[in-house]
Amino acid sequence: MPMLLTFSLLVGVAYWGHHTEWKFSSVQRGVAKSPMAEKTEDLLTTELEASSHAQWCEQHGIAVCPLCDRSLAQVEKPLEPASVDELERIQNAFAVRERAANDQQCLVNGSRVRVASKETAEKLGIDVAPVWEAAITESITASGEVSFDATRVARLAARVPGTAWRVTKQIGDPVKAGDLLAIIEAAEVGKAKAELLQALVQVRLKTQALANLKNAPVPERQKKEAEAARRDAEVRLLSAEQALVNLGLAVKASEFGKLEVDDIAKQLQRLGLSRELSKTAGDADLPGTLLPLRAPLDGVVMQVDVIAGEVVDPADVLFVIADARQMWANLNVPAADARWVQVGQAVRFRPDGNKAEFTGQVAWIGTSADETTRTIPVRVVMPNADGKLRASALGVGRIVLREEPHAITVPNEAVQKVGGCEVVFVRDKDFLKPNGPKVFHARMVRTGAKDATNTEIIVGVSPGEVVITKGSGLLAGRGARD
Repeated sequence: MPMLLTFSLLVGVAYWGHHTEWKFSSVQRGVAKSPMAEKTEDLLTTELEASSHAQWCEQHGIAVCPLCDRSLAQVEKPLEPASVDELERIQNAFAVRERAANDQQCLVNGSRVRVASKETAEKLGIDVAPVWEAAITESITASGEVSFDATRVARLAARVPGTAWRVTKQIGDPVKAGDLLAIIEAAEVGKAKAELLQALVQVRLKTQALANLKNAPVPERQKKEAEAARRDAEVRLLSAEQALVNLGLAVKASEFGKLEVDDIAKQLQRLGLSRELSKTAGDADLPGTLLPLRAPLDGVVMQVDVIAGEVVDPADVLFVIADARQMWANLNVPAADARWVQVGQAVRFRPDGNKAEFTGQVAWIGTSADETTRTIPVRVVMPNADGKLRASALGVGRIVLREEPHAITVPNEAVQKVGGCEVVFVRDKDFLKPNGPKVFHARMVRTGAKDATNTEIIVGVSPGEVVITKGSGLLAGRGARD
C-alpha cells in the first residue's frame, strides 16, 4: 500500500507539472516576465488579409501592390489609375540604380496587426504620419580634392640658356595672355637676329644682281646662276625667320620693306619687347640678345623661381601660371557605386569647413581602380568664376543620379526590415471611425533615395495614406515572430 500511494502521488505531480509547464511562480529559470511584455502580447494581434490581397506583384516586387490595384490604398476617396507621370517616375527610379529586392517568403502576404482601440495604440507609444510628396535628390557620395584644371596651368621656362635680364611679375600678380613676365638675355637670340639680317642683305644683293642681268648681253647660263643664287638667299632668309619664330619672336622680312639696314637692325634689337620697355631703355642700354617670356593664358602667377641676374636653363621652370576660373574636383568613388556614374552627371561639391556647395559636371571616369584605396577616380569640372574654390581643398562631392521633385516619401523610422523585405505599417482608412477596424496593414515597399529625415518609397504606398512612425519597430518585431 505505501508503494502504491507513492506511485499515485508521483503520477499526480507529473500530470500537474505537464499542464502547468512546471510554473511554480512568476519567475521561470531566473527570468521574470515583464508585466509590460504580457500587456503588449495581449494588446496586439496578427491577422491575415483577405486572400484577394495576398498576391505577389512580379512587376514591382512587392505583395499587396496599391499601384496595380488602386482599391488597396487606405484612403477615403478611391484613387484614379496611375498617371503617365507617375509611371515614368517609378520607371526612372528603378532604372537609375539597383534597388533592394524583397523576399516573397519574408512576410505573410496580406498580414495586418490589430489593436484593441485607438487609446490602446496611444498607450503602446504608436505615432503616425501621412505619406506625402516631396522633392528628393538621389546621389553617390565620394570624398575628393580640388586641383587646378591641368589644361589651364602653364609652366614656363626659357627656350635657350641665358641670364635673367629683368623680372616683371611676382607671385599673386594677375596676368593676361601675352603679358610680359621676364626678359632673358641669351647669346643665341643675338646670333639668330644677326643671321636674319645677313640673310636679308643677301636677298637684296642677289635680287639686284639678277635684275642687272635681266637685259644685259650675257650668256643665259649666267642669268640662271644668278636666279639660283637669289633663290638660295631667300631660303636662307626663311630659315633665319623660322629660327626666330622658334624662339617666340615672330618676324617677317617682308615687313621691313625698303628700310635701310641700320633701321632694320634697330627694329630687330627691340623685337618682341613691349613698347613701354623700349621707351624706358635707350638703344645704347638695350642689348640685341633679349628674349621676352610672356604669359600664354589669362590667370594668376602661382610660382616664380627666378630673379634678375640669375643664370637660367631651358630645364628650369621659371613661372607657373594657373587660370582658376575653372577647377577640377578629383573624387574617389567606391567601386560598388562607380557603375552608376556617367559623364555629364551633375555634381555638388562641398569643401571641408565651407557651407557653400559648388556645382560641376562629371568629365572623366577612371578606367582602373586606385591601387591603395581601390576606389575609382572621377574628374569633375567645376566653374569658379568668383575664385572661391581653392586648389588642394579637401571635401565631399555628391554625384547626382536623379532629382525627383514629386517623390513619395515617409519618415525614415516608418520603414522596417522584416526578414528579407522592407515594410511599412499603413493605418486602416476607417481606423478613426467609432466602429472602424483598429488595424495596421503590413505593406511591402521598394525604397529609393534617403536623406537625414525621409525615405523615398518608389512603390508600395500612396499619397494620403497614414503610416506608423514611432512604434513601427514594435509591430515589425511581432510580424517577424508570427
